[in-house]
Amino acid sequence: MSDPVEHDLELTTSALRSGPLALGIAGGLVEIQRWQDRIDGTGAAALEEIGAALAELRGELESDAPDPAVLADLMRRLGERTLVVAEDQPEGNVRSRLEELGHLLQQGAAEAG
Repeated sequence: MSDPVEHDLELTTSALRSGPLALGIAGGLVEIQRWQDRIDGTGAAALEEIGAALAELRGELESDAPDPAVLADLMRRLGERTLVVAEDQPEGNVRSRLEELGHLLQQGAAEAG
């Protein structure tokens, strides 16, 4: 797998397959940082929205008492935005992985909430 985006998508989807609670706060922060680093400076509006939501999610996870309802809402929104980005991709592995990630985030939102 030579595409770094596809590689990062695989790492993230693998991490989320067991659910966000299994991933834990530390694991979630690692995944958020990976995507913030990748998204920073892209200039793509849809990715900037995802970056802003990731920053909100990071802030909530780093708070003294993360609110499960807030986490669930942020994950749901991230899932929706990820699915929108997936629609703009050509058929292939990146699109498939983005779709899987979007659905995993939405499932995770239900679990977190």
